[in-house]
Amino acid sequence: MSPVKHAVICAAGIGSRLGLNKPKCLVEVAGRTLLDWHLERLQWAETVWLVVGYQEDDVIAHAISLRPDLIVVRNPDYARTNTLQSIYRVSRHLDERMLVLDADTVMDARSFESFLQASQTHEQLIGVSPYITSDGVRVQLDASGSQVLGFTREPHYAMEWTGIAVIKPQLVINQPIFVYQALEACLPLPAFELKAFDIDTTADLDMARKVFATQWGEHE
Repeated sequence: MSPVKHAVICAAGIGSRLGLNKPKCLVEVAGRTLLDWHLERLQWAETVWLVVGYQEDDVIAHAISLRPDLIVVRNPDYARTNTLQSIYRVSRHLDERMLVLDADTVMDARSFESFLQASQTHEQLIGVSPYITSDGVRVQLDASGSQVLGFTREPHYAMEWTGIAVIKPQLVINQPIFVYQALEACLPLPAFELKAFDIDTTADLDMARKVFATQWGEHE
């Protein structure tokens, strides 16, 4: 199986629930912006695609200072579209699998490396996490915990969808639905337990800073 060559970072959203009046990818955790962390961990990628929208000039300037060769994809309709539609602006140009991740995601470096290694034996791979956020989507797994069978808002499921996945571009459609809803058409898909979660609220941001300080910091 060929290695993953393309990484897509979705950084177009407003992040209104966080209420910081800045793109979430420029929020700092452990002394660095989320975008800093992402681009450092994606050095292996042949091509990094960054989808921008809200305050795009600030995001582009910061990103280019870190990785001059990344490809910027503008989503001027960011206020009326969603993450799936941002990914579609990249996937329509690709014919091989890609890593997708939200710019507001935090993750443990070693765990992410293990996820990438696992993607070498799975054509597609869904990142699931034991970290529970304020408004996360839970995943239904099979008995072995190795396959995603469904996504749900029901809180009694123990694992959460991270927004991180290796997928085929054909799965991405230009529709106003969530990424996980597009994935549902192809389930079951392999799951990988990843120490990661996204930041939607101030409570999530507080959890991210605490986790970095107490659990993940020594790995960075």
